[in-house]
Amino acid sequence: MMLDVPFPSANAASALWLRRSAPSRENIRDFLRCGALFAWSDDRWIITWGAPEKSSEPRADHPCFYAPDFLLKDPKPWRIYPHAAAVSPDGLAQQLAAATGSRIWRTFDAGAFAATFRMVQDALRRGELRKAVPAVFEHSEGALTETERERALRALANLPSGLMPYGCWDEKSGFLGASPELLFENDGVEIHTMAVAGTARAGTAPDEILDDPKEREEHALVLDHVSAQIAPLGSVTRGATRLWRIGILSHLRTDLRVTPDRAVAFEDLVRSLHPTPAVGVAPRKDWREWMGRIDREHRGNFAAPFGLLLPDGTSRCLVAIRGVQWNERTTRCGAGCGLLAGSDLGRETAELRLKLAATRGNLGL
Repeated sequence: MMLDVPFPSANAASALWLRRSAPSRENIRDFLRCGALFAWSDDRWIITWGAPEKSSEPRADHPCFYAPDFLLKDPKPWRIYPHAAAVSPDGLAQQLAAATGSRIWRTFDAGAFAATFRMVQDALRRGELRKAVPAVFEHSEGALTETERERALRALANLPSGLMPYGCWDEKSGFLGASPELLFENDGVEIHTMAVAGTARAGTAPDEILDDPKEREEHALVLDHVSAQIAPLGSVTRGATRLWRIGILSHLRTDLRVTPDRAVAFEDLVRSLHPTPAVGVAPRKDWREWMGRIDREHRGNFAAPFGLLLPDGTSRCLVAIRGVQWNERTTRCGAGCGLLAGSDLGRETAELRLKLAATRGNLGL
């Protein structure tokens, strides 16, 4: 049975929305033309389709997607779609064509990144920053076609646990990816978030990254920031810092949980946490001005918060990294790296290339 409008009442929403359903092939074609995707769990994706209502506020009776730009300047960041279903990734993949093909990508300008690296190092030496995460982009001609979206979605359905597929698009533009980084989830009782920073190839020995001073310092900056931002909500519980292997990459990860002493609105959590030092700058004061200085091109949706709010108030929001975004002229694949006073230009450039390759591989592009 397919879940479609009218939507269930709020008190029954979660149970119904997390029940798997089977959209028709016509629904899938509409989804490929104009839709959104959020991986609620490893075996349940929520997909929506049809022309969305764009709103400055979520609606209490509908699942609402939150899709702002990185700078949070969109006055109507909420997307409310007329049709939706909760599906298994395997079930969805079976309804998608096994298309083949490849894109030609123009690599990022290593010289421009080197200039940014030197500028950031100067700011670090002056004490203006403790960390900065510049973004670079590879480019490919033309929009991501429906056939390519179909191929990418099949690839996303086969990714390892820990990567969260997401996306939002129409016939002219959109973005699609699989993020390892949860900004927050809120079940109304507990808020869960995480610090993810520090990157190496998956084959790297655990001690090599866990004991690396640069990677540990980078992770600690993110962890301390996230902890401080949620501390006013209640007592924070930190998990152990561990090495987290996902595909060809490994990261340092620490989970944090807090039981808030009051209700916390979705966008209040976003404004409190975004951008973390994992994708922005530390300290976060004047972060928009700093991002304009360290990024050579506008991020758009890269590293922006992307979330889903269900009618019962349950919500999840991830950081939109490891993805592509497109318009009618070009498709971009983005990546960022954390720069500290001890950073090495060659090592950071190699990390960017590794992340870009992983992203394109995840999407079959």
